[in-house]
Amino acid sequence: MRRYTLHSGLYRFFTGVALLLLNWHIATAQGGGYDALAVSTTLSFVPAVFVPPLIRYSPIAGGARMTAAGLAGAAVTLLLVAVFYDHVHAVIALNFVLWIFFFYLESTWEVWFNDEASGLDGPVLRKHSSLTMTVNQVALMVGPLFAPLFTRVVRAEWVLVVCALVFAGVAVLSLGSHRTAASTEETRKETGPERTDGLYVLYLLAFMLVWPILGTFNFMLPLQALAHGRSMLTVGVLDMLLGIGMAVAGALLHRLAKGPEVRWVLRGALVAVPAAMAIWLFAPTFGAAQMVAVLTLGCAFGSMRVILRSEAASHFSAHQVGAIVANANACSLVLLAAVLAGGRYFTSRIWLAPFALTLLLVLSFQVIRKARSSRLIPSEVSE
Repeated sequence: MRRYTLHSGLYRFFTGVALLLLNWHIATAQGGGYDALAVSTTLSFVPAVFVPPLIRYSPIAGGARMTAAGLAGAAVTLLLVAVFYDHVHAVIALNFVLWIFFFYLESTWEVWFNDEASGLDGPVLRKHSSLTMTVNQVALMVGPLFAPLFTRVVRAEWVLVVCALVFAGVAVLSLGSHRTAASTEETRKETGPERTDGLYVLYLLAFMLVWPILGTFNFMLPLQALAHGRSMLTVGVLDMLLGIGMAVAGALLHRLAKGPEVRWVLRGALVAVPAAMAIWLFAPTFGAAQMVAVLTLGCAFGSMRVILRSEAASHFSAHQVGAIVANANACSLVLLAAVLAGGRYFTSRIWLAPFALTLLLVLSFQVIRKARSSRLIPSEVSE
């Protein structure tokens, strides 16, 4: 699990750097703006449609090796983005390719995690889930804070080259895990076809909300900052605060691995998300109030991701979780496109999107809990 945590943390950090550089460049470059960024963000979710068959029929066995292949593809694409950085339409096109590998990696990281978590009981599994999720989210959200700092030293194109080299290095270091490869092959033989029962579908719907939350958050931040005359550093700070909130949630759940009960976490999130929306709604300026709102959102979203991930890992095999994540990401394209298309008509309120979607995530997991309670013994329900 240590190798997984370290490698996934490095990947998330430099992914955060690259994503902010690309989004800011598309939003501010000549020919950019809301429409260009909306098209780029929507197109970035289209590759998710191709990931389920890639995961299901991949000739590469083992989460670690599948992840290495995705990292290699992302590294090559980032090098091409650096070459064509001054051509915004080329960047948008290459961003589409880059997200093929990003979505593929979202599934392969989960397959690798489930390989590592095989055989762990509920409390230990939640503890590892919260720890790795905390490291990953801190890295992902702290990365954007360093992006404007890096660009003060070197050109953005060279920062992307460094990101590509790190991805390539992590890919090489991730190879050679024979145990996970073998366990994945056994899992595929034992599980057979993916489950399609009601609980499987409910988990799929919940996972479907995860990337649109992050996508709309990363989409609205540059636009809100530009509308209030703020710089890329402001975007990086708010990104970092979301990560801090997720880290706080993950750290608490890690420390309290045998508690609190899931229902109390859900109740806390149900209070936190509307409170964050109210703070942002009634704040007269783009400043400290928004920082508090984003921090609160991060706590709620982070806790939900930890619980969703650990609960899925305890009820499905590694291969099934990979399929759930891949299919959910593919379906999330429709949701994201609808939100961004509607947001064109209320640009000043586009900040509501990640808050509203997070609230839906909390409510969806409540439905999952009710569905599980109808089929599990009481001791399992009160986990």
